[in-house]
Amino acid sequence: MKKQIVLYLIFIFLGIRLYAQQIPTISQYDLNPYELNPAATGITDRLPISFTFRKLWAGIGGSPSIQYLMGDMEVADAMGAGVKFFNYQAGPVRKTGMEGTYSYHLLLNNAGTKLSFGLSAQVYQYMLNKSELFIEDVDDEIFMGTESMVVPDVSFGIFLYDEKYYAGLAIPQLFNRNIDLKSGRILQQKQVRHFYLHGGYKFNLNDDFRMEPSLLFKFVEAGLFQADINARVTYIDMVSFGLSYRSSDAMVFQLGYKNKDFLINYAFDLTLSPLKTQTLGSHEIILIYTLDNFLR
Repeated sequence: MKKQIVLYLIFIFLGIRLYAQQIPTISQYDLNPYELNPAATGITDRLPISFTFRKLWAGIGGSPSIQYLMGDMEVADAMGAGVKFFNYQAGPVRKTGMEGTYSYHLLLNNAGTKLSFGLSAQVYQYMLNKSELFIEDVDDEIFMGTESMVVPDVSFGIFLYDEKYYAGLAIPQLFNRNIDLKSGRILQQKQVRHFYLHGGYKFNLNDDFRMEPSLLFKFVEAGLFQADINARVTYIDMVSFGLSYRSSDAMVFQLGYKNKDFLINYAFDLTLSPLKTQTLGSHEIILIYTLDNFLR
């Protein structure tokens, strides 16, 4: 019984820590809106391939890490498609899977404003490595091996955009699946729906500098709300500096470089939550290589 209580407390902690992070958003999502919204596939005439690595709360053992590999492009008139691979690990918990996306784009006016609708289907493995849990009796068979479950899910998005601005709504985890690792109620976690409302605008400050403010509002069905306020300044379309505030969480500082085909951007999250006394902050790097669209 005591061992069950220990395990239960561990998952209460993980549940609190990960509840807002069931679908952890990266800090530099404005550089690749497909990471956030399935309706943002195929919004350019080329093929961006991006890789993102994010380490949260450096200095804390077992803190979450995230990796994304994704690409999207226009595959036919008014149609986009994308594919995404992801891996998320926090202590003994790992979530690994892939996602395929389809989008349809409507031209609204002669100025080039478009409205797109996107649908993603994903499948992932949710796994618990029980050998990494801290327990009293390491020989107890109930704490040996791994527990895993394969989970399907669906996301939906809407995206309004032109060359100067964009606004979107994305709703991932529509199925509201319950993760049951076959070890009783203490190893369950419900995947709740998230709602992402986001938008941004681009304007020139002068011939050399461009400003890109943006907002992201995150709602979780369980009652969580979080807001991101972002601003990015780009010099001669090559060097950029970004600053963000994520409510109740962090200040984010970004620095990047890009040319016609390649982009690299780094972000450092300065923790403002109670974890700030325990961590050195979070680190994130994104690499994007853009190819010509071989289908179009």
